[in-house]
Amino acid sequence: MPNSTFPAVISFGDNKKPIISARFGDENDEDFSTRMENAIEVQEIAPNLYLSKELWLPAGARGVFGGQIVAQALRAAFYTVGEEFEIHSLHSYFILAGSVDTPVVYQVQRIREGRSYATRYVTASQKGKAIFVCSCSFAKPDTKNLNLSHQVEMPIVPPPETYPSEQEAFAEFLTRDDLAPKYREAMEQRMMETSPVDFRHCHVPGELTGFRYFKTRGKLRNDKVLHACVIAYASDHAFINAATDANAVPMNAIGMLTSLDHCIWFHSNARTDEWLLYDMHSPRASNGRGIVFGRIYAADGTLVATTSQEGIMRLTEKEQENRMKSKL
Repeated sequence: MPNSTFPAVISFGDNKKPIISARFGDENDEDFSTRMENAIEVQEIAPNLYLSKELWLPAGARGVFGGQIVAQALRAAFYTVGEEFEIHSLHSYFILAGSVDTPVVYQVQRIREGRSYATRYVTASQKGKAIFVCSCSFAKPDTKNLNLSHQVEMPIVPPPETYPSEQEAFAEFLTRDDLAPKYREAMEQRMMETSPVDFRHCHVPGELTGFRYFKTRGKLRNDKVLHACVIAYASDHAFINAATDANAVPMNAIGMLTSLDHCIWFHSNARTDEWLLYDMHSPRASNGRGIVFGRIYAADGTLVATTSQEGIMRLTEKEQENRMKSKL
């Protein structure tokens, strides 16, 4: 296996365990905006053909972080439309787990070139196989007409500073003495990772609705394309977990949890280096799948994006056995 990717975020030693070889930095990292941009950036290798610059395998994950694939596909699509266009919707399917061994190739099909709307279809491939597909619809801002406007109110949630960061939450979780060695090792690996985005979870297990604050750990430049791609990146992070949380299932009881699709409707431009509130709820889980819906709000209460996702969620064999015994 190769020792690095392009440039390395994950490298693999002889034991084939993922080892972080390039971190995203912390609050004081002067290079942070560059690191965030690299995570979602793609490079053109031919007309309508783009290549990932960087891939990230989260500790314990089956493949490349899905939000990174969504963001890079959107970035590739943005390169094929004029600057006057803004993304208003994205609909995607995860087909295969991505690998950090090989760069991802994004092929953009120009489906529609309208005066007000443009449509793009993006296929992400590795070694000739499609791992992800998405359709992106872009529109020019309508400034000529008087338009209808409404939105649901932003939920009242305590400020982000009242909640621990993910690293702080992991540290607290590791103080438990009932963790299996394998699960403890995975959590310790996750603690070593420094995400480009600061997430603050505020969810009560068993509740159908949960909340999460997020923002980048450093200041980003004024670029609406960049901020839209960061929303795409962050919106997939632990999104399907809202379905397991609704069932009050601890993560060590989950044998498989993976996204099948991901949709985003972009309503308004927003800065992702300022706190955004992610309001998530899961109305249904059945047949080994769960569905979740989300709303992303800016600090002033503006609804900037709406999301949805369905994912596979399976209990471990041990958890299934325990639940079967409890029914006897």
